[in-house]
Amino acid sequence: MRPFTLFLVITSFLLGLLILLPISALLLATNPLELFAIATNPEVLQALWITLASSFLALPAIFLLGLPSAYLISRCRSRLRHGLETLLELPMVMPPIVAGLALLLAFGRQGLAGGLLAELGLRIPFTLLAVVIAILFVVTPYFVRRCALLFDTIDRSLEEAALLLGASEFQTFIHLSLPLVRRGLTAEAIMALAQGIGLFGTIILFAGNLPGRTQTLSLAIYSAFEADPQEAFALGSLLLLISLLLLTIVKFIAPKEQRI
Repeated sequence: MRPFTLFLVITSFLLGLLILLPISALLLATNPLELFAIATNPEVLQALWITLASSFLALPAIFLLGLPSAYLISRCRSRLRHGLETLLELPMVMPPIVAGLALLLAFGRQGLAGGLLAELGLRIPFTLLAVVIAILFVVTPYFVRRCALLFDTIDRSLEEAALLLGASEFQTFIHLSLPLVRRGLTAEAIMALAQGIGLFGTIILFAGNLPGRTQTLSLAIYSAFEADPQEAFALGSLLLLISLLLLTIVKFIAPKEQRI
């Protein structure tokens, strides 16, 4: 075996070990009976419901805001695209706890928009809506970046032909561009759900860790670890299996998009 090939094999093996060792340790720390018992616990089911509900509620807003933005970025010239992508990357590089603090300062009672919202009778922090907004703030930039790459794969001549035949830009976007990347968009929707389900730092500061109101599975793991580590391991395994299921679905869908 050539030295460079050997180097590639060794580093890939070490990376695989780095990924698989912690995952295996977590799964081995929980037996199936414990996993079943924790999955049927009413408090855990409540946290699971809040986790799934908030992620699914955020998804339409992610699409509504993210798809047009992704298409705009994809069709912009290099300099403008660079500026838009830099703005988009700010939430991506922001530490989650800082993102939660920023949301609290923006939408809290004394925040930039909090006073106006309070006058309208709308209180966001420490509610389910806060969980949804936290997911929207953190996940949407990733969604936009990935969808912009999807739109990059479209042959521009097809869109130009549609415009020449009399279609409006909106009609071209709806009836041509979106169908061409539909499989990829389905995969990105599932990825957005998976990211929302695993969110922690931003939610705990902006929405709190209130059982039955804002406590997601990630927050339930955090609470359980202080009182009963074994329960936290079981909850972690449950969340890992959910994420693995979503990732498997993505892998079945996404590769077909490359055939465009």
